[in-house]
Amino acid sequence: MELKDFLETNDFYTLSNNAKLLYLYLLVYQDENSLVHCSELICNALHVDGTEFSQLANVGLIRIGEPGEPVKIMR
Repeated sequence: MELKDFLETNDFYTLSNNAKLLYLYLLVYQDENSLVHCSELICNALHVDGTEFSQLANVGLIRIGEPGEPVKIMR
């Protein structure tokens, strides 16, 4: 599924606007292994907190590890 197709799914539309924006930023900053090493920097720049990460994790878009570990993009 292409990204533009995914952006039109219920999984994406049901997220808060901040969670949607965070996910798009995470997609841009992922490496070749689908890991994002600068999620804290992105979080600070967007002025979001842990609730947006939880929303993304709850619908299976990301996997959150221990503090200091990279975020894994799941799809």
